[in-house]
Amino acid sequence: MKNADDSKSPPRLFRGARVRMSRLGRERHPKYGDRQGVIVGNGSPSSWRIKFDERKTIQAIHQDYLELVTPPAASLQVVQRRSSASGASNP
Repeated sequence: MKNADDSKSPPRLFRGARVRMSRLGRERHPKYGDRQGVIVGNGSPSSWRIKFDERKTIQAIHQDYLELVTPPAASLQVVQRRSSASGASNP
């Protein structure tokens, strides 16, 4: 039997995704603050290996402490305009 909360599960994480510490992650590990980084691999079955932007080393972080970073809407519009402009120049 599924709960109502199952439909509201967070987006799935994947290698190469930009992430930041979630609210729970910042509460449990305040020294990480609002750092952002890239997922470079799997740690244990419930953790991901993250390369934070300001750090040289890779850190394994539990998946519940991470959330995907959504790019700003303005940058999405620029990417969409570039892709449509390049498609328009090709017959």
